[in-house]
Amino acid sequence: MVKIRFLGACGEVGRSGVLIESEDTEDAVLCDYGKKMSGEEVFPEHVSGKNLSGIVLSHSHVDHCGGIPLFYISGSVPLYCTELTYRVSEILLHDMLKITSQYLPFDKSELFKMRKYTRFLKYGQKKKIGSNTWVTLYDAGHIPGSAMILIEMDGKKILYTGDINTTETQLLKGVNPLEIPQIDAIITETTYGTTDHNSRNETEESFINSVNNVLDNEGIVLNAAFGVSRSQEIALVLTKNKDIPRITLDGMARRISKIYISFSDMLKNPKKYVNSMKKIHFIDQQKRDYERRKASSESGIVIAPSGMLKGGTARYYAENIINGENNAINLVSYQIDGTPGKILLEKGVYIDKNTKEEIKVKAQINHFDFSSHAGKSDLIEFLNKIKFKSDKKVFCVHGDAEVMKEFASNISKLGYLAEIPENGQIFKI
Repeated sequence: MVKIRFLGACGEVGRSGVLIESEDTEDAVLCDYGKKMSGEEVFPEHVSGKNLSGIVLSHSHVDHCGGIPLFYISGSVPLYCTELTYRVSEILLHDMLKITSQYLPFDKSELFKMRKYTRFLKYGQKKKIGSNTWVTLYDAGHIPGSAMILIEMDGKKILYTGDINTTETQLLKGVNPLEIPQIDAIITETTYGTTDHNSRNETEESFINSVNNVLDNEGIVLNAAFGVSRSQEIALVLTKNKDIPRITLDGMARRISKIYISFSDMLKNPKKYVNSMKKIHFIDQQKRDYERRKASSESGIVIAPSGMLKGGTARYYAENIINGENNAINLVSYQIDGTPGKILLEKGVYIDKNTKEEIKVKAQINHFDFSSHAGKSDLIEFLNKIKFKSDKKVFCVHGDAEVMKEFASNISKLGYLAEIPENGQIFKI
């Protein structure tokens, strides 16, 4: 028998963590250990690092990796992930320490120690962890380097999806469920379990038309995007259109984009990506003040984080273009309630970071759904292609409570044995 203990991301998006334990041996594998960006309960439920055979990280987003340094305050647990996931995670964790207002019981020394105990895995590579447990990573299609995690323990096979995307984008191929062997149970994200995304082609076409309209009127387009994956996706969408002028890339997106060049073999089209980056102007750190003033005063395109306008260089550009009626702010990332990006979409006002004053925005405000998560129909199609040994056991996580409930109800009607776990709840397989 295998025990699955849900530590977080139950009825919420954030602080992911699932502990899978053997009843026959002392093997115990932790899949992700993330962090929430707000609230009192920042980390998943406690688990002792002394009892872990290893930690397996699905991808680099902080809601999946933000709590992992806790295990290196006094421990030495092996951490397994793709090399690209580790490289980006390290950057995001250092950035988290720098900008967070929350108390964190670790600092850079734990990040350096974490590096020492990290082991890199390739997709499809089967790795023994503990006495009789095997782990295999499969491309999740979510962001470059992201992985689904297959745990084989006590004769059972459990698939943890992490975050997945079934749709092929400019940057990545979609997840391939057909490469997964027959399993006993799946733990799946349900972020968009009640929502279908628009056609990707239609979204790209609408986006390009919007950008061209602004440029035709000699305006400036700010694309506020996540620095990891979304900025690079937007760059590829823009550069595939020959009439688009030079694009400016700023903030953390510059560093991530260069890392992706080093790991271009993990992208859908390595050559296309490298050529795309050659068409883009990266803000020179030594000349940043001059180049940023120029990019925010001359007609053109800017890609900059943060995607929700909470910080980063996107705020600099937004503050410089909001009064121009010919300009546009494109939000191409998910907007959490209460963030400056969400308020901008709902009320048409920009929140001054210092005074908290609401400033009426004259520039155009657009939102484009370039999601890197599978939508409702995509998730169901994904599940339909998964091979189960007998009962189709599905655990729903990483979604708002009502979304998880509705998604579980919908797939139950299709013959799946759907569970909606609560934080701290244990199931046996």
